[in-house]
Amino acid sequence: MSRDASGWRDVGRGPGSHEGDYIDWLTIAEQAESIAADVERIRNHPLVPASITVHGYLYDCRTGRLEAA
Repeated sequence: MSRDASGWRDVGRGPGSHEGDYIDWLTIAEQAESIAADVERIRNHPLVPASITVHGYLYDCRTGRLEAA
């Protein structure tokens, strides 16, 4: 492994690292349902006054839009 003129060095074949292969990403299959359940839980929590408005949104990374859940 030698460094090139910019100081970078080749660490092997293929792009990037494979460390992400060992992470449990804990993705959420039904995101809108999960958000709705979270909002409901927060709204009904004894320490959250009924006068507080609680909203939940799903952010679409591709469009940049927020969708109410």
